[in-house]
Amino acid sequence: MRALLLVALLGAGLLLTQLPWAILWLAVPFTVALALLMAWRFGAWTLLLPPALGAGLALSLGVGESWTWWIPAAALSGVWMGLREERGAPSGTRAWMLLPVLVLAAATPWMPGYADRVARLDQKLAEGDAQMIDTARKMGLSHERLDSLRRTVEQNAPTRKTLLPNILPSLVFAWIALLVVAGRTLGSRLGEWLRWPALDRLRLREWRLPDGAIWTFLAGLALLVAQWPAWGPTAWTLLLNSGLGFCVQGIAVVESLMLARGVPPSLIALTLLVVCVFALPVFMFTTAVLGLSDFWLDYRRMESSPNGDVD
Repeated sequence: MRALLLVALLGAGLLLTQLPWAILWLAVPFTVALALLMAWRFGAWTLLLPPALGAGLALSLGVGESWTWWIPAAALSGVWMGLREERGAPSGTRAWMLLPVLVLAAATPWMPGYADRVARLDQKLAEGDAQMIDTARKMGLSHERLDSLRRTVEQNAPTRKTLLPNILPSLVFAWIALLVVAGRTLGSRLGEWLRWPALDRLRLREWRLPDGAIWTFLAGLALLVAQWPAWGPTAWTLLLNSGLGFCVQGIAVVESLMLARGVPPSLIALTLLVVCVFALPVFMFTTAVLGLSDFWLDYRRMESSPNGDVD
């Protein structure tokens, strides 16, 4: 039932997204699940799967179809998961398994036609703003409020046009990363159905980025400080996604420390949700700093173990 519910949610996303990008809602998770199980079963031979998928998609649909590039990258992440599953992957390597997707996201601004795709997306967003204003007028919104809404849209348009090329790869990476996680979940369910050993399940309180992740953060920061316009989108992609990983690690630290003190999980989730809703910028910055400092201080290692060993 959980697997069917997950597939239903992915199908709903497919209906809400324009073709051909909508295909990724199902193509990426099922590719990851297949690659994971094949690598777990057949080993290193499955490394041939991602280039084979890339070549097949390029021959059938053309190299210019940028949405197809995410399928081989996701397949490589799935193969990585399957190969590490044989050896018992520690929690610190789970984030590295998304590295192929992150590399593709960082390279996206350098690919042919990126500026045209951003311009088309900005045009569609502008058309959506015009439809929103038209809908507000048809609903009988007062003249003063309608003018205020129009001025807000006009003021935000230049900012959106400036930010969109920098944040678009990060948004796509976050979306594909969620689909990769969904694919791992589907692979786990298929493995159980095939009566294979259960995949390792990483709880949120155990999440920890590998130590090398600090270099992706520093690389993005260095490119941003260098102020090279051509490298701006790549810099923001590395910086934002590394920062998002640190946020998740900070949340994991908070959950671990609160659980160690007997706080119920439901109360932890409610507290984090309330803080996130009412103080999102402060919440993001604080959790990112906490996750970053965890590299040196390792807060969870300071806690006594559940069996009472205070050392």
